[in-house]
Amino acid sequence: MRAEIIATGTELLCGGVLDTNSLSLSDDLLLMGIELVFKTVVGDNEKDMEDAVRTALNRTNIVIVMGGLGTTEDDITRKVVAKIIKKRLVLHEEALKVIQDRLSSRGIKIINTHDRQALIPSGARLLSNPVGIAPGFYLDEEDKFIAVLPGVPREMQAMFQEELKPVMEERFGKRVFIRKRILHTCGIPESMLDQSIQDIIRKDPSAIGLTAKDAGVDVRIIARGTTQEQAQTGLEKIETSIREKLRDAVYAEDEQEMEEVVGALLKQRRLSLAVAESCTGGLICKRITNIPGSSEYFGRGAVVYDNQAKTDMLGVPAAVIEQHGAVSPETAAAMAKGIREMAHADLGLSVTGIAGPGGGTDKKPVGLVYMGLASAQGVKTHEYRFLGGREQIRVRASQMALDMVRRHLIE
Repeated sequence: MRAEIIATGTELLCGGVLDTNSLSLSDDLLLMGIELVFKTVVGDNEKDMEDAVRTALNRTNIVIVMGGLGTTEDDITRKVVAKIIKKRLVLHEEALKVIQDRLSSRGIKIINTHDRQALIPSGARLLSNPVGIAPGFYLDEEDKFIAVLPGVPREMQAMFQEELKPVMEERFGKRVFIRKRILHTCGIPESMLDQSIQDIIRKDPSAIGLTAKDAGVDVRIIARGTTQEQAQTGLEKIETSIREKLRDAVYAEDEQEMEEVVGALLKQRRLSLAVAESCTGGLICKRITNIPGSSEYFGRGAVVYDNQAKTDMLGVPAAVIEQHGAVSPETAAAMAKGIREMAHADLGLSVTGIAGPGGGTDKKPVGLVYMGLASAQGVKTHEYRFLGGREQIRVRASQMALDMVRRHLIE
């Protein structure tokens, strides 16, 4: 079955408000065996919304509209859907009573516009709102299925899980089982990754996709089958083939982050890490401490942004900085060694570079970053030249620094 999601609300088009509903709903539909083929975002304009819904109904079997179920004049979703399916809006007495009871229990004065939330197209089936006020509804006629849910993420997710999902599972069954996995990679460019797994992609181009991000390249795997077991087996077969090709470049899957992987490896090996940061300004420490329980392996970090701080806090010889510069492999090595000794840690990680937009030269351009990793075996350094703006360079530097630790731990 083919589905389309329509997210409504002018705020989604003006910047500052993310359409998180579509992200969560697309995963839910995929696990139900329903293929999401289109996502549309439309503002609170009646004609535009009508065009979007009509287009969706013409090209898909299932349409889910989110938002526009409130009490204000720009909450027009009910009106638009009713017009398209040629049904009049009727007051649903049961829904109205629930709305009134919930408002009263919260001490909210009931006004006439609240009645608007109890209007649904005639013949539609009500979807109760487990955590909010406005109900949703759905219509299932001939070969078309259209559902309308609230736009508030918490309300949308609760209504879908508790009300709409059981209806859709019964209506559409498990005609096709779909399984998805995301493999996260680091340290391999998209073009090289694509070339490395070309033979796997050619076997089923629709099963594999690549997405380049600041943190690396994601490999998306989608497997389909007539049974859950068949889909899962197909997924695992493709994943195994890709991992064999990419080897250590794959660092995590699905929702895992690099800092989570590094933390697990440090705990497993009972090692501690300390970090000295210059151009990343504490971003690496922040990422490490985002993980609950990170105090087991991380006790100290230092932001040494200027040269004096590098000398005073880490013991980096002023002569090293004067001779080689703050952005150099020599300084990165001294920083890593210094933080390791100061923190009495097993590993010392350092980052120093030019994040921009200014400060670069022909010999040392913006994006040049050096990293150091000190251990009982000595100090290793790496040079990177990142492209992008200041924030991109900082994010990429933090990712590669953590990856440097990861690769050391799996050697």
